[in-house]
Amino acid sequence: MEKQNRMRNRQMLFRVTPQEKEMIREKMRLCHMTNFQGYARQMMTKGYIVDTDVSELKNLAAELQKITVNVRQILKHVDTMGAAYAADAEEIRSKLDECWDIVRQAFRDSMRT
Repeated sequence: MEKQNRMRNRQMLFRVTPQEKEMIREKMRLCHMTNFQGYARQMMTKGYIVDTDVSELKNLAAELQKITVNVRQILKHVDTMGAAYAADAEEIRSKLDECWDIVRQAFRDSMRT
């Protein structure tokens, strides 16, 4: 039965020998892919896979998340102090959003081939 709400609603099947299957698995391992559908789709539509190391970006995002948690706690306290600090709090929120936009854009750029 075909699900109508799927973006990819057509299935393709093919058969391989045990040796071919192992060769495909090895190539998937070499490019750090674990999802065969994604690997097959990429190889069949583009003919290549670019293996991008985003570990530094992940570390940066994790550190930024820690900072975000701390800043939000501070801003929550500042919000209770009244309107005197509202402009400062909004500027901090805006700068934090800019940081996240930069990290998100770096992730998107690293995934483009």
